[in-house]
Amino acid sequence: MDRQGQIHAYQASDADSRNPKPKPAEQETTSLPGQAQAVLAVASASRTLIVDANGQAWTWDTSNTRNIKPERIRQDPGMRTVQAQALNQGFLLLDEDGQAYHLAYGKSSPTAVSLPNSEQIGRINSGEEQTMIVDKDGHIWAWKPGSKPIRADDGSRQYMQAASTGSRVTAVDRQGGIYRQGQPGKPVRPDTISESTLETASMDGQPLTLARNNGSWQTDMPARKPGPAIITITGKEDNRPFTRSLTYTVDQPLTRDVEPRSTFTVRFDTGGGDPGPADQHFPAPYGRVKRPSPDPARECFLFDGWFIRQAAYDFSRPVTDNLTLTAKWTSKNPNTSWRINPDRGSQLGNEATTITPPDSTSGIKFNQISGGKDYTYGFSLAVGSDGNAYAWGSNQYGQLGDGTTADRATPVMVKKPAGVPTDFTYVQVAAGGYHSLAIGSDGYTYAWGLNWAGQLGNNTSGGYMTVPVRVCDPNSPYDASKGLKAMQVSAGHDYSLAIGSNGYQYGWGWNGLGQLGSIINTNTSNPNPIPMQVLLDPNDASTGLKTMQISAGDSHSLAIDQDGSVWAWGFNYHGEIGNSINNSMENKANPIPMQVLLDPNDASTGLKAKQVSAGGNHSLAIDENTNIWAWGFNHNGELGNSINKGTIDPNPIPRQVLLNPNDASTGLKAKQVIGGGNHSLAIDENGNIWTWGSNEYGQLGNGSIGSWTSNPTPKQMMLEPNNASTGLKAMQISSGYYHSFAVDANGRALAWSRNNTGQLGNPEAGNPSPTPVPVVFNLSPVINGVTFDTSPATDLTPVSNSNSVTVLTPEHLPGPVTVSVAYTMGGAGRTLTDTSLTYTYLPAGVLPRAGGEGILLALATGMTGMGGVLASRQHRRETHQLSHASHEQDRPGGGSIFPPRLTGGARRQVSLKAQSPSEPTPPCAPTTHMFTSSRPASASCTRP
Repeated sequence: MDRQGQIHAYQASDADSRNPKPKPAEQETTSLPGQAQAVLAVASASRTLIVDANGQAWTWDTSNTRNIKPERIRQDPGMRTVQAQALNQGFLLLDEDGQAYHLAYGKSSPTAVSLPNSEQIGRINSGEEQTMIVDKDGHIWAWKPGSKPIRADDGSRQYMQAASTGSRVTAVDRQGGIYRQGQPGKPVRPDTISESTLETASMDGQPLTLARNNGSWQTDMPARKPGPAIITITGKEDNRPFTRSLTYTVDQPLTRDVEPRSTFTVRFDTGGGDPGPADQHFPAPYGRVKRPSPDPARECFLFDGWFIRQAAYDFSRPVTDNLTLTAKWTSKNPNTSWRINPDRGSQLGNEATTITPPDSTSGIKFNQISGGKDYTYGFSLAVGSDGNAYAWGSNQYGQLGDGTTADRATPVMVKKPAGVPTDFTYVQVAAGGYHSLAIGSDGYTYAWGLNWAGQLGNNTSGGYMTVPVRVCDPNSPYDASKGLKAMQVSAGHDYSLAIGSNGYQYGWGWNGLGQLGSIINTNTSNPNPIPMQVLLDPNDASTGLKTMQISAGDSHSLAIDQDGSVWAWGFNYHGEIGNSINNSMENKANPIPMQVLLDPNDASTGLKAKQVSAGGNHSLAIDENTNIWAWGFNHNGELGNSINKGTIDPNPIPRQVLLNPNDASTGLKAKQVIGGGNHSLAIDENGNIWTWGSNEYGQLGNGSIGSWTSNPTPKQMMLEPNNASTGLKAMQISSGYYHSFAVDANGRALAWSRNNTGQLGNPEAGNPSPTPVPVVFNLSPVINGVTFDTSPATDLTPVSNSNSVTVLTPEHLPGPVTVSVAYTMGGAGRTLTDTSLTYTYLPAGVLPRAGGEGILLALATGMTGMGGVLASRQHRRETHQLSHASHEQDRPGGGSIFPPRLTGGARRQVSLKAQSPSEPTPPCAPTTHMFTSSRPASASCTRP
């Protein structure tokens, strides 16, 4: 199969003494009908099976010269073929859901091949006699057409791949070990081909500590400068001693210093779950936490993920401090009703009570969000605390990755790549114009969506993919077992960028404006489906750019190198590259990275930054002192100043973003900055969000809409316009071309601005939404008002680490009243009201009945004044009066107080007594009772 999707069939000639190795002669060439794009082809003696980009299989009879066109085979609706193998009697197919099918010769539709317990299949591999199947749990099965699969391993290991070779089976386990089995189809214990034992290891003479783990030897690498190192190992192989030298590259570049400053430690608090992950240690400041696997488990609870306080932890971010990640749990049997406690109190009011909404059924939250870069059809991606990726919005080219092309107004789960382990998780996602990128827990880069320019990087171009596929290895693009391993990805409109695990920068997709950092195919629309290394000198392969952070804009790219210097390349008509030059439209491609300079006449003034963000046609950076700098297009004030606002004039020199354009000392200090299509956002050092630029669709989130409300000066974003106390605080921000996101301090995902294709993830948000609305994903009620009958409660105070609130009751006549609780889902949007709660007001002077956990009440009160005789006489009169006034004493289950009132100068002991319905009213005597309650034992996982 060639790069254009044509299939070439070759027929091997018979060898003879004059030509022992004859060159195969080409027999036929064909293409799939219409727009179908071939991605896989396998051949038997006379037939070929082809799989297109949509997972549809086709067959082609190469021996029939009268019918040389491929024919579509009949597949079940929604079936998508991801693997295929040729057999002696037809073909074996595997779909994305792990179901295998056998297509026999002469048949137009396949029949299902299932494992005994309906296990999902991960890999198939045909041999001369039979096909080897590896299921998703790592078990090996042997299968022949017309027979049932037979287990072919003993369960002691988990395997990735197996092949039948003659009378033996060779397999590779998940640790990379190679094993050979006996007769295929018979479960036998595998024997290792070569059992090795390590005894010592050292790196450049520094001893390393070895540890054995599941058949592998592991060691913690000491901190070291980036570059090549020699690891020397000694041990025994087949009982013979050996010494070997291995080349190891320290490929996580340092950010500033030659030596790391310290080592950070990340600890895990499982909150009662098991197993407890080991601590992880990182030389500062460039390590990333590896998500522990397996997830901890806890009886009667569901695991929501790893959190810091209320925010889900983002495993794609570098570690910059010591951390403790805490497991969050949700009960499997949540309380589904509203609760109020206590549910009674004095008619005088001003008593505290707590209102609790129903428990959440899931506590999974987003740890990162990415908005799509197309200005017409928006979509969004996110990673959940459960390790799954989610998507919503436009899906015309499968960019949501759910296996369909249907738009989604609320988040749906992105499918996992075919053949990955069951514990696979997503680490990072990035949304482009019509395609998506991700990094998996296996370190590989994945892509899906539109592929006209090769932006999926899987060595094909054209068509689209509705599920993730692996980006190919730049050095071995035809080897499907390999791929590009990356630390960070960023998606432009029609191109893709990644920082490889070796620290080098790569790009693929459209390069017409030089946005890939390569001189190949600039000023053309030719695709570039294989990742290419970004070079500072296109004629010298040794000048690869090593980067710490990257950002892809509409058609230009930004990066921070290992020294903190900012580099830019690509489209530069508006000065996006920041090198004091703007290019004409006729000479608009800038494929060679250039350093961004604060003074174009002084090469020593290169901008040093901690973070960069490429907007539609403008660029942003946070320098080492947390100041924001901006350059490029400023027609809408997206640079945070009024220079050339309303024009298309370029701004090729970075300028500082100021809160007061007339005062250079008012620079906005920020922790994060994001460039949208023609607007900008930032989080300041206190967590407040600031916005500036275009407001055509409400991008500034200030409640207004219209281009005339655009603002070149940053303004703080508030949930209630002009109310400074409602300033929105965020943990992180993100932006698409016209829409924006924030994850607030409580871990809630909020969205605002354009919503024409559901990109905000909230069907009730309207289009556009100029104020933030919650993304509809595991939302919890947020109480914003409480009314007792018709009187509002006061002092509404949220209870820490919960959705409950405390309020002070208003005054009301005795008797039961309805409690109306006003709330929103997720803290924004439409207000809802619950009226299921009742509160009982008691007459003044009557205490609520005791209950619950058991109490002993005794009140000692000191009085001064009249003598004991007068006090005793007054006491008898007031006891008689109170007995007539108290309703509580007269009803079953009530109580009594003795004495009911104190007058004069006696110091007395006051005792409370609970009265059961069957207990007669005793004479007024000073008696103290202990109240107890017993709670029945609950069954496992049953809410008491």
